[in-house]
Amino acid sequence: MAAFKLNEKDERRLGHRYPLQLQVDLVMEDGKILPAESCNISDNGIQFKCDSWVADEIEARGIQNHPLDRITLKLIADLPMSGENRLYSRCKVVAARRLSQHEYLLGLEFMDFENNSGNILKRYIKEYCLPA
Repeated sequence: MAAFKLNEKDERRLGHRYPLQLQVDLVMEDGKILPAESCNISDNGIQFKCDSWVADEIEARGIQNHPLDRITLKLIADLPMSGENRLYSRCKVVAARRLSQHEYLLGLEFMDFENNSGNILKRYIKEYCLPA
């Protein structure tokens, strides 16, 4: 059986992903704060794991059964570096994959940043990250 290989058209990732295990807060439009753990980060977004409770809070009708592009939330994270390190970004959900009965992997795309966070992210990637 031939191995399946993604071609460049199939790859949606816009930049390198860098491993990053970090507790993050997801702030929903109603102000509810949900905990999650990041897996990796890039210039364009962040990927995180969450349990089924968090996934249901993000999309009560089923995270894998409905369009995700209308779901926006705010991400708050303290990047593991010295100096100014808090990342604030408004994001949209762009991917969701079920890993197990109670665990999901979600991808967020950064839409815009607050409080100089875009520059903080660039500095973190430049100074602390190596390609995965």
